[in-house]
Amino acid sequence: MESTPVVEPTADPAVASSLSIPASEDSAASDGGGEWELLRGKLRDWFSQGDIQQLLHQYAGPLKLLAGFVGLLLLLRIYAALLGAIESLPLLPGLLELAGVIWLGRFGLTRLARSSDRQALLASWRQRWAAFRGQP
Repeated sequence: MESTPVVEPTADPAVASSLSIPASEDSAASDGGGEWELLRGKLRDWFSQGDIQQLLHQYAGPLKLLAGFVGLLLLLRIYAALLGAIESLPLLPGLLELAGVIWLGRFGLTRLARSSDRQALLASWRQRWAAFRGQP
C-alpha cells in the first residue's frame, strides 16, 4: 500500500487575523476581561467625535419611518387584543352586530330613502373629500 502524504491545512487569512486583547492586571478582581473596557473606550471615542448628530440628521427620514412602522404595529396588536377580549365575552359580539344592523337600517331610512336626501348626502361627502384633499 502506498502512503499518502500528510498535508498541513493553511490558515484562512480572514480567520487567522484576530484581535488579541491582553488581560488587565486586576483581571482576577473584575468579572470580565479587557473587552468591556475596550468597548467602553471605543464608544467614548465615537461619542466624543460628534458624529452622532450627523448620523441622526442623515438617517432622520428612515428612522421616522421605522418608528412609525413600529408604532403602527403596536397599535394594531393592541387593537387585535381589544377585539379578542370583546369577542370572548358572551353575547356581546351578537349584540354589537345587532346594533350595527339597526344603525344601518335607520341611516338608510332617514338619509337614503328620498332622492333629495341622497343628493344632499353625496354633496356633503364630496365637500368633505375636497376639503380633505385641500381643494376649495
